[in-house]
Amino acid sequence: MTAQHPSPPFDTWLWMQAWSETWCAGLDPAGAGQRLHGQRLSRLIDATLRGSPFYRRRHPDARELADFRPVSKAELMAHFDDWATDRRINRAAAQAFVADPQCIADAWLGDYLLWTSSGTSGEPGVFVQDARSLAAYDAIDALRLRGAGPGQASLGSWGARQRFAFVGATGGHFAGLVSMERLRRLVPAALAPEIRVLSVLEPLRDVAQALQALQPSVLITYPSCAAALAQLQQRPEGSAQLRLTLKEVWMGGEQLSAEQREQIQAAFGCPVRNNYGASEFFTIAWECAHGELHLNDDWLVLEPVDEQLQPLPMGEMSHSTLLTNLANLTQPLLRYQLGDRVRRVAERCSCGSAFPLIEVQGRADDTLRLRDAQHRPVTILPLALETAIEEGAHVTQFQALCGSNGDSIELRFEASVGDARAAFTQSRRALAAFLAHHGVSGTRISMSAAEPLRQRASGKLRRVVVLPAAPVRRKPPARGPARR
Repeated sequence: MTAQHPSPPFDTWLWMQAWSETWCAGLDPAGAGQRLHGQRLSRLIDATLRGSPFYRRRHPDARELADFRPVSKAELMAHFDDWATDRRINRAAAQAFVADPQCIADAWLGDYLLWTSSGTSGEPGVFVQDARSLAAYDAIDALRLRGAGPGQASLGSWGARQRFAFVGATGGHFAGLVSMERLRRLVPAALAPEIRVLSVLEPLRDVAQALQALQPSVLITYPSCAAALAQLQQRPEGSAQLRLTLKEVWMGGEQLSAEQREQIQAAFGCPVRNNYGASEFFTIAWECAHGELHLNDDWLVLEPVDEQLQPLPMGEMSHSTLLTNLANLTQPLLRYQLGDRVRRVAERCSCGSAFPLIEVQGRADDTLRLRDAQHRPVTILPLALETAIEEGAHVTQFQALCGSNGDSIELRFEASVGDARAAFTQSRRALAAFLAHHGVSGTRISMSAAEPLRQRASGKLRRVVVLPAAPVRRKPPARGPARR
């Protein structure tokens, strides 16, 4: 700790309380877990109405969660200064803090951790994590990240002396990066895992080279990145760029397909652990040994809703989802529009856990296969491309359509983008620099005034899409001379 870089927030008492309560809830989710859920919800509603001017004006007569109208990120960011229950918190100071990458994982205002979300839903969010919410996230990951079995060692005891490689978005106060840096700074050296952070924005060959030198025991990244690395791992011995001996692969942030899971497991020969989380709640659901997602419903409320934000019956895939964070009393989130498509599953999991099952349709963009000047393939990860434009051009409402042969990328912008031509100029500059850094050559970048393509079933926007190849038209067979 220095005056310039105060230690990340950590409250020993709150951590011990969260750990013991999370452990008890794991033994009896339907009993102890739901009692804790009810207590936390009552405490959250009381703290919110007492301390948040925004919620108090909006819901003066609220008594139960259903009394709160759904709220969007744009609404909360527009009323940021009236949102938090700690009246010292204001948007100007928070944004000044997250604008400085040197302050990642530093305590803010002495008590808080700040991280940001992407702008995929229209505007980047700035989220204030208090010591209580951080204790909850720590306890959930410690006890459930690796499967939550009764004989399973906690993450803290298992992770000591492991070598972690985190391949993710860097350069900003992103939740994954902030969390890894906080872990590195808080855990005593004798117990701490070795942590190496690599940028997903770097060329895949450079990431693979760094991983090969590091030889981590645990790889933490996005499914698209893990799948691309798995392809390198599976290359024949003579052409291999990667030979890792991993104990586990942890993934999140994108949709993990069955094909990706199979490929990653086959390549690395180790357990693959997937989780579902967000900047608004770090670990919403954890994956059991049977590959099913279990909701941490002792710490949150997740409501699948239709297009009118009305609740859906069990078993139906939602249009969107409302999140209530029961841990954070400083920057309350009640019935917050998360946007993901979720389906609640009525059946109990065969793993034995009574935590509810959910299925999630999250971010599922395409990995691009472009070419360098020698016509060799260059893999471009979708999240890396999105981050390059978001951070380099400060444009969030776009879609990149790539031709099937990789020779063109067409950018489209949503109607909410006021000056699409200016947005294209900035985006093209950022994207061209990103592609050049990856050695890509010969890919044209153009703009279309057409609306972005949306998925037929959900109407959701995929940000990076590889267009299917046009069908090859066969010439009709030549006819012989007409008979007389």
